[in-house]
Amino acid sequence: AGAALNMAALERCLPGDVELVLFDMAGTTVDDLICGEPLVIAAFRAALRAHDDSEATFDQANAVRGYEKREALRKLLTSIRGLQDAAAVEESEVDKLFALFKLELDKLTAFMDTEVVGTSATFDALRKRGVKICVGSGFPEHVVQGIVKNMGWAVDAAFSSEALGAGRPDPVMVTAAMERCGVTDPRRVVKVGDTVVDVEEGRNAGVFTVSVLTGTQSRETLAAAGPDCIIPSVADLPLVFQWPQSST
Repeated sequence: AGAALNMAALERCLPGDVELVLFDMAGTTVDDLICGEPLVIAAFRAALRAHDDSEATFDQANAVRGYEKREALRKLLTSIRGLQDAAAVEESEVDKLFALFKLELDKLTAFMDTEVVGTSATFDALRKRGVKICVGSGFPEHVVQGIVKNMGWAVDAAFSSEALGAGRPDPVMVTAAMERCGVTDPRRVVKVGDTVVDVEEGRNAGVFTVSVLTGTQSRETLAAAGPDCIIPSVADLPLVFQWPQSST
């Protein structure tokens, strides 16, 4: 137990015949800190202030990370106002708040080009094994594509909840990645992310799940969701496959 990670216990917790890995973006593969605050939290809080001078605490905003962003904003308004039912928030208000959120996001992501250390090396290690690589996010479509371009990543596909019409924990992004890459067996697929909702998404799709500790949700919070592995960061992902040692 304790905060220290026992890497020996984590080694080889994923099968060696994985064909596809779907990575989350902000907090998992993208270094999204803006003046010490995660991008999406900064954008949530700025949008709320522009909307009606509402203030969300870090914990309130952090609790909705990983959700499709319209749904996240609805949940955030519900939390701030102490409402019992998210349905009490009018759709028209969510529309207005989402528009402001997208404006704030555009300002903050225009020059975002820093990956979580080790991301490209992990992509390279997977590709050498013939593993397909996809990334996905609850960010709007143009933001997802813009970040991938800024990073210079060569991925098999990049997905957004906006383009797919549903967000996590719905498994649509996993199934879309499988369809795009021609993978039919969910037990040959891994979802990697930094939030509880990433784990729920992967479980709903029937795939393996890996949580990383480079986001803002704690090891204890992530462990409670029951991922197959918890690792410090994406840089450690190649260590946990049951790959033949002779070909590493």
